[in-house]
Amino acid sequence: MRTDFATLSAATLLAMPENRPERLFAGGPDQVRKAYRLLAMKWHPDRSSDPDALAVFQHIGRLAGQAQERIRLGDWPCPGTAGFAALDGRRYQINYLRRHRFELGTLYVANRVVAFEIAAEHADLVAQAEHTIAALRYADDGMRAQVAAHLPAYPFAGAFRTATAFVVVLRKSPDQLLLRDVLEHFQGRLDARHVAWVVSSLLNLCCYLQYAGLAHNALSPDTCFMSPRAHSVALLGGWWYAARIGERMRAAPAATLAWGPYGLHDSGRADIRTDLELVRALGRELLGDVGGTRLARDHAAPRAMIDWLRLPASSDPIEEYRTWRTRVLHDSFGARRFAELPLTPSDIYL
Repeated sequence: MRTDFATLSAATLLAMPENRPERLFAGGPDQVRKAYRLLAMKWHPDRSSDPDALAVFQHIGRLAGQAQERIRLGDWPCPGTAGFAALDGRRYQINYLRRHRFELGTLYVANRVVAFEIAAEHADLVAQAEHTIAALRYADDGMRAQVAAHLPAYPFAGAFRTATAFVVVLRKSPDQLLLRDVLEHFQGRLDARHVAWVVSSLLNLCCYLQYAGLAHNALSPDTCFMSPRAHSVALLGGWWYAARIGERMRAAPAATLAWGPYGLHDSGRADIRTDLELVRALGRELLGDVGGTRLARDHAAPRAMIDWLRLPASSDPIEEYRTWRTRVLHDSFGARRFAELPLTPSDIYL
């Protein structure tokens, strides 16, 4: 994202979480330093008459410190090249557009692939993901045509082992953008009209998952990719946590335990309600408040949409999808119409 620092108000800057410096800074180390100097000059208390100048000056200093630390650790979202030495002696290279740390390792978003580097200690989860994806089935060609493009393709584009990790490479189209990157591009909040079609796409996928007898257990901005052009969402990440409905889960991300259905932590069993609750949590996060307490106050979305996103999910994805499409969307936006999102990969990654 190209930020116009002159337009950022004190309130906007102070609202940026200290653990998300990428909402303010972009590019490599030199660009971060240059941006910090520009902001520091503008908001230094000796230069600015704004009553919040000191607070802003201190806050951007902390944000810059966080950015520099993440750059040092190799966990900063800017383009680069990752090299891998496989155990069979082959060497691989990925020219990535964005890199993110996640709970099992590192995610690399490239133009036509997404690669997951997962620590070797999680071999059982990698094997579980491959088995689950390879076993995905469809009732007929119509279901396959509707759903398969939104799920990982098998065989994978690549899969190999290094001395310390497993690397799984999945195909994607250039217009598929990681939801986390889209959210950061819009400074932590999307227009409700676009959140609506993201939720619609995910509820449709939940209907398929119930048919397949699966709970994905990790729906989030870090596992989903959106295509603004096609108004669709692909669920490419997080399959390490998928399990047959009713079976015990091997593991789950912290966010799943935080936003999943009541009793999930105690039962530890896969339940389609988990995915339905995570769709709601993802919708709230895209609107700027995953907890949901500020959505109405901030007028983040129409009231009918906010109420639905804050209600507990049922255990029936088909009924949830029907209610969402026929009642919630109608009450929120009226007659259906296409809400164009003029967003391209170059807007985010270049």
